[in-house]
Amino acid sequence: MSLINDLKQTSQLTERENDIRSYFLSHPEHIANMSCQDIGKATYTSASTVTRFCQKFGCKGYPDFKVRFLSDVKSGQILDDPASVQLSERENMVTLLSKVSEVQTQALDATRKALSLSQLLRIQRLLLEHLYIDFYAYDTNIHLARYAVSQFFHAGKIATVYSETDIQVLNTLIAPAGHLAILISHTGENFKLIELTRLLRRNGTTTIIITSGKETTLGKMADEFLYAPRPSAIGEVETDKLSIPTFFTASKYLLDLMFSIAFSAQYAKNMSLNHRYDTLGALTFWGLNEPR
Repeated sequence: MSLINDLKQTSQLTERENDIRSYFLSHPEHIANMSCQDIGKATYTSASTVTRFCQKFGCKGYPDFKVRFLSDVKSGQILDDPASVQLSERENMVTLLSKVSEVQTQALDATRKALSLSQLLRIQRLLLEHLYIDFYAYDTNIHLARYAVSQFFHAGKIATVYSETDIQVLNTLIAPAGHLAILISHTGENFKLIELTRLLRRNGTTTIIITSGKETTLGKMADEFLYAPRPSAIGEVETDKLSIPTFFTASKYLLDLMFSIAFSAQYAKNMSLNHRYDTLGALTFWGLNEPR
């Protein structure tokens, strides 16, 4: 068991020892720069009391305790329950570092587990068959789509983000064969994206939909559904803004994965394209503002 878990679970402490324990758990970001005397002063005890406290947890003294404590902090064990990560009013730099890292790790793990090799092969086939990729998104998800557009151009695809409702509707009506639609929705219940998906299906356009649930309206409508969790989808009540980085992290992972599939499927061709792009840019475009 880790030292931090021992600190949290032990009940055989005096009142002064409880004060020392509370300080360690509440101010982990300060411990690296604090001496035994500093801890004593901060907890209104003494250096000798702090030393005895450390020895109670199987350490030779404060220096040994400090090394073990900071090692546990670095590994993220300061969190009470890594499976349930929420922001609270009283955060410190260590808990924020741990929580954001844990949110991203959970999001990536859940997304990766939902993928199958057979689905990735189907997506590879779709990316090979389609030259044009149309993204449909709103709000924060527009930034994800714009990032993906830049990536897909490097993979030899002609990619565009459609975020204005009138242009979205018109494009669903006139997009010819050869267009693949990728829709991004946090909830899977955005009514505009639902209507756009219906129009795309009527026009025969294949859809890949990134959202938080197969049983959502958009999840059920997708030709290919890609799971990107939000906190409530991985056992967390969605009460804070960690819902945004959770979904964003998972969606970016899926978009990076699709880009990698598209790039590697035509590796030689795409390497040639990017070599020509870099050469042309270095000779012409990157130096346009330089004095001649």
